[in-house]
Amino acid sequence: MRYLFLSIVALLFISCSNETPENVSDRVNQLIAEDNYTQALDILENADPEQTDADLPRLKEKTYLNYGLYLEYRGPEDSTMRDRMTSALEQFIEVLKLNPDNEKARKEIRQIMGIYSTMPDKSPGNDIIEELNKLGFDY
Repeated sequence: MRYLFLSIVALLFISCSNETPENVSDRVNQLIAEDNYTQALDILENADPEQTDADLPRLKEKTYLNYGLYLEYRGPEDSTMRDRMTSALEQFIEVLKLNPDNEKARKEIRQIMGIYSTMPDKSPGNDIIEELNKLGFDY
């Protein structure tokens, strides 16, 4: 009996620690406002689409876009400009994988790559260039 009780308590603890279907959108929007993008993405990756009314692909697109903008314009302060721009490009690539028509992500990619083009000895890396080419960019 004791083990049954402990099993039930453990199951309730685990289920209560997950995001409830009703608050996925609110929680993700709150985390975006707090610049906590990795936690927001973790929630979205672990959310069960059948257990929520949230538009998970749209929330992922929004999170990746905001994460890219954060990296490009504001932080983190302890990283180099090149690291921030490369990481921002990675986020914008994820946006375009979800929505190839996202013009804001395309604009930011063109802007970052325009800066890279002024520095002939600098590049975001071959893997980034390859991903951008797959998405229709010509770099």
